Amino acid sequence: MDIQWKGNKYTNFSSRQGYVPFVIVNHISVGSMSSMDAWFTSPENRVSSAHFGVSRQGAIHQYVDIERMAWTQGIPDKQIPRATAQVVQKMGVNPNLYAVSIEHEGKVGNLTEAQFEASVWLHRYIQDRIFDQWQRSFPLDTYHVIGHDQVNPSGKPYCPGPQFPWERLYAALGQVDRVKEEQLMEDIRERMAELEKWHEELSGQVRALERLHALPQVPEWASEAVDAAVKQGLVLNPEQSSYDFYRVLTILHRKGLI
Repeated sequence: MDIQWKGNKYTNFSSRQGYVPFVIVNHISVGSMSSMDAWFTSPENRVSSAHFGVSRQGAIHQYVDIERMAWTQGIPDKQIPRATAQVVQKMGVNPNLYAVSIEHEGKVGNLTEAQFEASVWLHRYIQDRIFDQWQRSFPLDTYHVIGHDQVNPSGKPYCPGPQFPWERLYAALGQVDRVKEEQLMEDIRERMAELEKWHEELSGQVRALERLHALPQVPEWASEAVDAAVKQGLVLNPEQSSYDFYRVLTILHRKGLI
């Protein structure tokens, strides 16, 4: 799917102040897509904005970059305890700072099939984009994907609408997470197979080098040092070891260390 950039110099946004987004908030526009485009790019608009809008035809428009804070679901500190979303109460700050907003064209949340599919795709796109940008991952579950009414139940009790398909959305997003998990596990299995193959090849090379450098018997010049090491229990099987091994034992013996 394609995302059409619609934001302009009049579109409202602010800094995230160091917060990394990890929550997606769904909204209903209570208007047409064209009116949404016009309002979010109007010089007269000094109060609101959104990151994305999804039309009833399935078109996706973007107004604010994910790196920036859109003015979509902000509430004053005194209203935070009234939020029904657990994440809002836990964070305890303006939800705009850590959330990405999706507006849906419509009035009551009865998304069209094209709109629903586009929204599911957009949720996954946001999830992937946040991981790529900040290396932060989060599941698309009821904690991280919420509605505006869960942020501001008294001010926005019908956003994203009484007919918004929450059950179907969570089922679809859960399927997305399961597919990604299966893909991750398959990647891990392939990587483990590669590592096992590499380990076997390396072990074979080491064994070949050991055979190449091993002496058939203890050299006469090292026999006294080897006998001392064996008596002290430092060496159990001194036969067919390398030249360097016998040389180290001899040096230690001459230094009086064994």
